[in-house]
Formats: sequence, structure tokens, C-alpha cells
Amino acid sequence: MEFLLFSKYLILILLLLINNIQQISTVPLVLDDPSSLYNATDKLTVLNYENFASIVYRSKTAWLIEFYASWCGHCRSYANTYREIAINAWTWKTVVRIAAINCNAGNLNLCRSHGVHGYPTIKLIPPGADFDNVTKSVTLSPDDAKDVTTELLTKLGDIHKKYKSWPRFTPVNRVIFEELYARVPSTTKLLLVIAEKRDDLTGRQIMLDFSQYHEQLSIFRTTTDGILWRKFHLNLTDVPALFVILHNRSAERIYVQQNIGNELDNRNLFHSTIQSYIDKTKSITDFDDHEYEEMMTSLYKLKSKEIERKRVKEQNSIDNDIDKNTVHRKVNMVDLELALSHIIRQEIPQMKKIQGEAYTALVQWLTVLVKYFPGREPVMNYLKHLLSKVNEQSTDFSGDKFQQIANIKTSDAYLPITYVKYQHCAGSTPQYRGYTCGLWLLFHTLTISQFEQKSQQINIPEIPKAIKGYIQYFFTCQQCRDNFMKETSNINQLNTKTKYEAVMYLWTIHNNVNKRLRGDVTEDPKYPKVQFPSKYLCPQCQIINANAYDVENTINFLVRYYSEKNIDSTLVLNESQDNENVQNRQDYIISKVESHNETRDHFNLFPIFPSTIPSFPLYSFIVFIVVVGLLRYRYCKAKRKRYTL
Repeated sequence: MEFLLFSKYLILILLLLINNIQQISTVPLVLDDPSSLYNATDKLTVLNYENFASIVYRSKTAWLIEFYASWCGHCRSYANTYREIAINAWTWKTVVRIAAINCNAGNLNLCRSHGVHGYPTIKLIPPGADFDNVTKSVTLSPDDAKDVTTELLTKLGDIHKKYKSWPRFTPVNRVIFEELYARVPSTTKLLLVIAEKRDDLTGRQIMLDFSQYHEQLSIFRTTTDGILWRKFHLNLTDVPALFVILHNRSAERIYVQQNIGNELDNRNLFHSTIQSYIDKTKSITDFDDHEYEEMMTSLYKLKSKEIERKRVKEQNSIDNDIDKNTVHRKVNMVDLELALSHIIRQEIPQMKKIQGEAYTALVQWLTVLVKYFPGREPVMNYLKHLLSKVNEQSTDFSGDKFQQIANIKTSDAYLPITYVKYQHCAGSTPQYRGYTCGLWLLFHTLTISQFEQKSQQINIPEIPKAIKGYIQYFFTCQQCRDNFMKETSNINQLNTKTKYEAVMYLWTIHNNVNKRLRGDVTEDPKYPKVQFPSKYLCPQCQIINANAYDVENTINFLVRYYSEKNIDSTLVLNESQDNENVQNRQDYIISKVESHNETRDHFNLFPIFPSTIPSFPLYSFIVFIVVVGLLRYRYCKAKRKRYTL
């Protein structure tokens, strides 16, 4: 009787456990990324660490993936180009699909595992790839849409031979008409040949456009350096040209309007001609070309938006009311610590190997931070400990090792990771400003901190050179890095006798960048990239009726603005106090959880809170077996007792 009562309670507990596990397993682990450069309206798949493996690995199609960071200025500038690439490939989904992943939204480790060390990086992952052979992926240069499309078609041609359903990119130059039908499926209803120059893209694009009908429609290309095209009695001025190979093995030309332009225009002309032919002859069953029409509409809208943006940029003048948004906010320590955290926890660990000049640059950068960053005591202790640990390493260690070192945290040495929002550098939307703004704040703060030192013996080039070294080896926005290298090409010409030289040097470079990016797609419309300081911040700095600054007044302003005395540390001080108040309670909770985990791991019988929760049906099956086993045990025990009596 007691055992039956115990069994009932056990069953009740197990059922409650099932319900709890079901609730836990259905909680989403990744929220929508508000900083993403792409969304559901774009003709591409937005990936993250949750869906990447299930979508990309062992896929039947190839995947072209852009690995980017939402804070990266060039990534934001490149977004419309990548949208254009995705739109142009929209009808190629049976062969290659287009995707993007934000490496700055909890996906950093995944990006690193794919060998991404700079943004944007575009990789072509072949069909059937999995995590163990991602090294077979091919990196494409993030150029304009036409160049990327050309490279994509070339790379697809290198891997298509393994898949019979893929288009045949290799030209058929040494065959006769009769042999073509022997190379196509027996279900083929329409056979086309495009005669073109070898480096022309038209034939390959058309093959991909109609690839979903590969069982009914076969398309070949022949080139002017072969034999077959001569059977069409063409001149070089006649190509590209389109022919249908009839079932009686004769060829009939389908005339296409000739176009003196790029291959993408030819693609549209050929596609429209083939579409009209199919509609006229009814040669393809269930033919539906709405996706191509949808693609053309999306491309037109994208081009129109880009034209409008350029028009606005050309006629846009600085709006004084908007400019006021950049004024009345003090430099905030939260922004400086967030920028530091991003540098140390995301940027530097991206390096696969830190060696040689990169190692030297890292030591110089950390040294400058230790000497001049105006941080509070635990942050400075953290930076000193980090520098000490890096100095202990050999001149050749990995980014992973650096990340392990950077994860140190003690009660008196830490760099917070609790902040989630910039203050001074907050943009009108999450994709604007943020980290890059915080980085500039950090640079200026360091130069002012050095300037304010009482010692007259100041190493003027120390900070600019340390900043340049960091940007050169660790800053992951590739075009931003290249531009900064150009801006600082004259760094060895710094006047080492002028105390404010480093201050003015960084200030000049920053204003050059603002001028170059004024009206750019990366610019926050609420916080335009104006020359700094504006007349609202410092009326005495700008010389009236001249496009110039008064040096003395500007230096005085920059010292006041970026001085440690002007940095708002209210939020970080409150955070420190809150941490101190709850530290004992946190330690108690953590110790209890660790104790529970140790006990669970020791016995390892039924992991109530496993790190990776199996699917609900698996747990249900386990519970079912346990319950049946207990009941069967009770039944057998009772039966033996009855026989004994």
C-alpha cells in the first residue's frame, strides 16, 4: 500500500517535470536583432547561431553568406550592394541561396569558427558541407554587385559537376546538334543553346534563372572559340544569340533584341525572350515566372531608393536644428567602458594568431590604455592585469588564448559586461553610432589624458602610433581600416616638440572622416557628421567667414570636453554600488546552483537542468520507461508474494 502511494506521488512529480521541461525547452534563446542590417523584406535569409547549422549544413544548395558586424561603417555602406546581389540571385534558389549573419549579435564564435577575421566577409559554402568541412568554403571579395556575381558564377562552375540537376556551365563546343539530346534528361521538352563569348555571363545567368525547370528545359552555352557556334552561321557581331534545337535535330534562331551594354541587361532581354517563347509554344508544364518579375520590381525599388539618397546628399545642407542634437551631452564613462569591452572581448580575439608585429602592436595598445585611460580603480586593475598576462605570453599566441585571459574577473579587477546601451553615443536606431562613436571618444580621451599630465617630457607619437597599430591589426572593419591607414600615412611627421600635437592630429583625422562620410548611408539622420566642434558647442572655435578653426580656442575646448573632469561617471558608480550591495546574495545563489550541478553531474542519472535540453519526446519516453518499470516491479513483487503464500 505504501509503495502504491509512493508510486502515485512519483508519477505526479514526473508529470510536473515533463511540463516544466516542455516550458523550458520552448523558451526562445535568441531575440530579434534590432541592429541587423537586413530583415524579412530583403531577398535573403537572416542567419544566427540558432538556425545556421539546420539551414546551411548539409543543404542541397550552395550558400553565399555575408558575415558582417552591424557597427561596421563599411558593412552598412555595403548593405545595399549585398541586397542587389541577393535580388539578382533570387531566381537561382535551386542552386544557390543568399544569406547574411550579424557577427555582433551573439554570433561571434560562429563567425570565428568560419575563419572570419574582418568585415564584411563573403563566403560561398558548397552543398552538403557541414561543420567538419567548412574549410572547403570559398571567400569572395566584397566588391560591387556585378563583380561579386561574376565571381559567384565562376565558383559555382567549379563545383557544379557533382550535381546532375545543376546547369552545365561548361561550353559545348565539340558536338553536333544530334548529340545534344543525348546529354539531356528524357523528360526534356525544350532545348536551347546560347552562343556567346567565353567570358560572357548571359548564358550562365539564364541557366540559373530557369534551373527550377531542369527536368523540362535544358540550356547549353557554346562559345566563339569553339566549333559548334559556326554551325549557326554567326558572325562575332551577332553574339550573344539564342537558338532552339528542335526534335528533328535542326536549329532555329530565336531573335533577341541586341544590347550594347553589360551582361545584366542582356540577361533581362534573353529572359524576356525565352519567357515569351515558352508562353507562345506552351512547351513547359506549369510555367510560372512571377519570381523573376518580383525580382525586377525589387531591383527597381532598390535602385530608386539609392538615386533618391544620392540626390538628397547632393542638395543637403547642414540643418542647424538637427546639429543641436550633437551638443548637450557629456562624454559618458559607460561609452568608454563599452568600447573597451568590445575591443578586448570581440575585436582582438578575432585574430587567429597574435604574433610578430601584431603582438607588438597589442602590447603598445594595452600599455597606452594602462598609462592614459581615465578609468576607475577596478577597470585600471583589470587593464594592468591584462597587460601583465599578455607580456607573460610568447610572441606567438592565439586569439582564443587572449579571450581566456580577457575573461578574468575578481572583486577588485574587472571590466563590466552589464551595460547594454551607449549613452553619449546612442544612435536614433541601434544600427547607428554605438561602437565606432565610442572608439573615437576613447581615442580623444587618451590624447587629452596625456596632454593633461604634469610632466613636460611627453612621448607625442606614443598614442597615435598605438592607435594606428591597433587599427591595423585588430580593427575588423576592413575598408575602415584601409581608410585609417591612408589618413595616418604621415604619422612619422608629427611635431614631437609641441605638447598638443597628438590632440590636434587625431582631431584633424576625425574631422576628415566626418567630411568624407557626410551624407553617407551610414550617417545617423538625427546626428549628422558635422565638423567638430560645431558653432553651438564652441562659438569661439570657428573663424567667422572662413572655413577654418582657431587653434588655441579649439585646443582649450577639446581639453575641457574630453577631460576626465568632464566625463559623466554617474552610471558606472551606481553600477559599482549595486554590485557591492547584491554581491553576497549573488555569491550565495551561485554557490547553491554550483552545488546542485556538482551533485547532478556526480550521479548523472536524470539531469534535471542539462546544459542542452533534449527534445521533449525523448524526455517523455524516458519518463514512460521509468513509470512502467516501477509499476511492473510492483506487480511482480505482489505476484511473488501471492505465490509464496
